[in-house]
Amino acid sequence: MLGKLVATGLLCVAMNAQAGFFDGNSMVKDMQEWEKYERKDPLANNLVAGVFMGYVAGVADAYDEIIVCPPDSSNVRQLSGVVAAFLNANPARWAEPADMLVKDALTQSFPCKKK
Repeated sequence: MLGKLVATGLLCVAMNAQAGFFDGNSMVKDMQEWEKYERKDPLANNLVAGVFMGYVAGVADAYDEIIVCPPDSSNVRQLSGVVAAFLNANPARWAEPADMLVKDALTQSFPCKKK
C-alpha cells in the first residue's frame, strides 16, 4: 500500500515538473504539425497537431473571461491560428514557458474589456 502511495506521489510530482518544461521551442514543433494539418499536408502528424490545439484550448479555458475574452463565435481552430501567428512573429520568445506565450497571444488578440 505504501509503495502505491509513493508511486502515485512521484507521478504527481513528475507531471507537475513536466508542465514547466514545455516551452515555446517544444510548442513550435507541435504548431508546425498543426500548420501542415491546416494546409491538408498528407505528411502532417495529426496527433501532434491535436496536441497543439488541445494545449491552446486548455490555456484559453484557464484564462477565459479573466484576461482572455474571445468572441462567443470563436473556436479552437481560430484560437490556434492566433497563437500560431504570434509564435511565428516572435521567435525570440520561444524559450519562454508555453503557457505564457499562449496567454500573451490570446490577451493581445482578445483582451477583456475593462468594467
